[in-house]
Amino acid sequence: MAHTQIRRQTKFLVFSDRAYPDWHSPQTLEQLIPGEARFVDAATLSSALQEHVELFISFHGPYFPKDAWPSLVEYLKRGGNIAIFGGMPFTRPVRADGSVEAEQQAYAQQIYLGPSFALQLPEATLRVNASAVTGPLFTHIPQMPSLAAAQAGSCWSFYPKLTQVSDHPEDMGAAGPFDTLLTPLLYLDNQVPEEGDGHLATLISLLDQQSGRFQGGRWLLSPWKPATPESWLTIAEPIQQFMLQAAAGATVLQAWPQQACYRPGETPAVTISSRARQGHHVEITVSTPQGEVAQTFNAELPGSPYVQEISVQLSDSLQEAGLYSVEICFENEQGLEWHEKTGFWVWDTALVEASKDLHLEVGRDYFYRQGEPFPLYGTTYMDSKVQRKFLARPNPARWDADFAAMKQAGVNTIRTGIWTGWRDMMMDPGHINESSLRALDAFVMTACKYQIQLIFTFFSFYPPLFEGCNPWLDPRSLQGQLDFVTILARRYAQVQLLSWDLINEPSFGDPQTIFSQRPLPSYDRYEVAAFRAWLAERYSITELQQRWRQTPGDFASWDQVTLPVAADYITDPRGTETRNMLKVMDYTFFSQDMFTRWAAQISDAMRAAGCTTLIGVGQDEACSRISPQFYAPALDYGTTHPWWNNDSLLCDMLLDKHIGRPNIIQEIGVMLVRDVDMRPLRSEQECAYLLERKLITGLIGRGAGLIQWLWHINAYMISDNENSIGLIRPDGSMKPELKVVHEVGRLIQELTGRIIEPAQPPATWVVIPYSQWFLRPDLALEATRQSIRVLGYDLGILPQMVGEQQLEELVAQQQQPQTIILPGVQYLSQAAWQALLTFVERGTTLLVSGVLGQDQHNLSMPIHIDDVERDLPEIRPVSRYEELQGRAGQRHRFIYSGDKIAYIKKAHNQIREYTRGKGSIIWSGLPIEQSQNTEAIRAIYQEVLAVDGRGCQQESPYLIAQQPLKQGRLTLIVSESSQPGKIELEDGQRVQIEPGRAGAILHQDNGSDLCFGGIHLL
Repeated sequence: MAHTQIRRQTKFLVFSDRAYPDWHSPQTLEQLIPGEARFVDAATLSSALQEHVELFISFHGPYFPKDAWPSLVEYLKRGGNIAIFGGMPFTRPVRADGSVEAEQQAYAQQIYLGPSFALQLPEATLRVNASAVTGPLFTHIPQMPSLAAAQAGSCWSFYPKLTQVSDHPEDMGAAGPFDTLLTPLLYLDNQVPEEGDGHLATLISLLDQQSGRFQGGRWLLSPWKPATPESWLTIAEPIQQFMLQAAAGATVLQAWPQQACYRPGETPAVTISSRARQGHHVEITVSTPQGEVAQTFNAELPGSPYVQEISVQLSDSLQEAGLYSVEICFENEQGLEWHEKTGFWVWDTALVEASKDLHLEVGRDYFYRQGEPFPLYGTTYMDSKVQRKFLARPNPARWDADFAAMKQAGVNTIRTGIWTGWRDMMMDPGHINESSLRALDAFVMTACKYQIQLIFTFFSFYPPLFEGCNPWLDPRSLQGQLDFVTILARRYAQVQLLSWDLINEPSFGDPQTIFSQRPLPSYDRYEVAAFRAWLAERYSITELQQRWRQTPGDFASWDQVTLPVAADYITDPRGTETRNMLKVMDYTFFSQDMFTRWAAQISDAMRAAGCTTLIGVGQDEACSRISPQFYAPALDYGTTHPWWNNDSLLCDMLLDKHIGRPNIIQEIGVMLVRDVDMRPLRSEQECAYLLERKLITGLIGRGAGLIQWLWHINAYMISDNENSIGLIRPDGSMKPELKVVHEVGRLIQELTGRIIEPAQPPATWVVIPYSQWFLRPDLALEATRQSIRVLGYDLGILPQMVGEQQLEELVAQQQQPQTIILPGVQYLSQAAWQALLTFVERGTTLLVSGVLGQDQHNLSMPIHIDDVERDLPEIRPVSRYEELQGRAGQRHRFIYSGDKIAYIKKAHNQIREYTRGKGSIIWSGLPIEQSQNTEAIRAIYQEVLAVDGRGCQQESPYLIAQQPLKQGRLTLIVSESSQPGKIELEDGQRVQIEPGRAGAILHQDNGSDLCFGGIHLL
């Protein structure tokens, strides 16, 4: 096609004010602007924007007249085009008196440009790179300059919100329409690429406003301020071409296969569409999997404000399996080109056959492949551009490029799935849209090509109702769900690298109150009936009246039993009205059982449909919500999504590690937290270090796999939080987090084939006191976290956490820990206590702190130890200051601050020891883990566990774990300190860890050491 000819332009408006920062002379700007332009200052800008302007240009970067902001927004609403160079646009308002306001993001966010970050560029030679965009816009790419570190100047990244509304507001995980299409034009890269490098920054991006408030506009944004204007002049030709493109207004040029995957013998077709002011000549080239041209087409698309569309079909059917590429070149009336690439698969049975060697089996702590522990390592991915609509807008060529990049990063597992729009795929139960299935075929083919494990998530938060009234219990809803999952399970039964995640982060109860601390009821007839039946299996009416402290006047028969109401959930001691907290506890246990029953039904149906691969559920820091400790036995594995509790990562991960099932640490990402002015609190580099700590803690927390969230930021969500999470920004440049993922991927590759699963679970157990957790979450949360932090950080012990309700089953399995810790107990089921006594009789030491003899309904229960029964004193609330007498007469002080004196109880102020069978019970009458004295907790634990700890007399900021490997051993370290630390390991080796970093040392039998992350040998 013809080389681009620059057309002279006369309706360009340039804002240039000598009194403003970063003013450049007209002589300089004229070399960058393609033609004549009108120059205006701050005083005349507003009135000038009222006239017909094809392109508004500013090289003042972030600086703009505050008084002109309303006129600028109105101009954009009319579909105005802009080109802003020199920094992050619209972040430094300038008042009429010339004073510059503090940097802020309110103006940029008002036009959906999102938060921004100043980038830390490396002290190295950099290069401007246009090859990654091979021509959206270029026929002949001009020579791009290299920049010394001093020339590079400053760059900013930003996270634009590319959608303005949700198109499925009924679904929490819904995306929105493609209001804005972002195309990166120039990148800044390292001159000499390093391992894990992506694009450091995007120097120029093009944003097409396809719909929404600014429909019709085209925004050319360059958040780059070079050290001198000469750097702009070296790329003057591309800048001019970019401005001409921006002046053309929103232009949408797209191509897609009519089916993303064909069967051998079918004839593929491709659809091309445009919505542009100018007409386009289109050249379409289809190439075989070997890269040979199969067929070429030419067509014309007229300029129109309406969508123009053509379809072309290959002349012959295709027999050869593999990925076919489709390249499309659009040339407009000025000779400017725009290139798109898509593709389609022809189903490859050989790739499916090859996946049989990739089948995963389940061990206790790890997954196994071909008899060896196989650590999963990966990310979550749908599509780098259309994100959650990947099955509706498939692009197998883009998937292929992204899979290749992920494979290079060490990824061996990708989690994907459907977070929204299930009815778009299956309008009627039992009939899934064939195009969606073909798109998933292509996605599966891509995974098979790269031999990457695929975890597909069916549902999110709560399963689709399918016209029912309860997503978990209504038979109509359940039938629709079963139809959906079994169609997919049957279709891919032979694909052995594809496993299944039934639902992401489920919450039982009312779908409108997901993520409540404890489940809130729906109050529909199915839930009421199920709750009554569940209670009837456990209690008589008379027993239930006693347990809930209600009378026959409240209910005398099962049809009068009701669900808890909102007031029953109040746990604040200031809530003085009478309420039924006991009913909430039972309903919370009921929710665990109902979810487990639902998961088992879905899983059984999938097995009946031929599924032989793994089935699990993805859950976040569930606490009192649906927990793997309850549902794991019905499935193959559990999960933890460590999002918010960054001070309790180890506890959250161990909390979900069931004793008999592997646990995947997935959705490992960093939420955007903001300062009081709504700017990001953390820098991108600080976010990267937090991600590093999460990943390494996941290995310490006995994770069978690490799955990061998300490969690319999802900019097509209205959530300010969601459209900031990911490794790669919407403009294609990398966040510092990508390097972390590459580095940990390097570690995982070294560990593959060398991991040894321990013969037995850990010798120390910590009981999760679910009864009091479901009654008053604060009673269990702090105690459990305190226990795990002291054990893990201060004493170097990584315990097995077991649910109170699982103890009976573990007794029957003849499990026998050395020590069990029951932290800060206030209420405990009688069955759990009996199981603990059995463990003690067999030789376990039980360390229990708090109150004994009160069951989960706060009724007295027998202890069955004569000495203990005699020692049971009156239970009293704790005081702010309490003293505990140790076994050797020493005294420990504990502080119970705030409202704790209003709801925490004690039995006595001593540590007492009792012998039973082969074991012993050590009982602190004070619930020590509910207090703030970690030093005393540590001393008591050290004495009971007979360990020295790490010689620290205060809380350790380091989490350190070591484990044996084949041909070596592994040391993992996480620092939560803001200072660099020097640590001496058990073998005398000294290491340094950087502030807030994490890493690993691989000690090899040949005497060499490999370091990863923020650790250095001394």
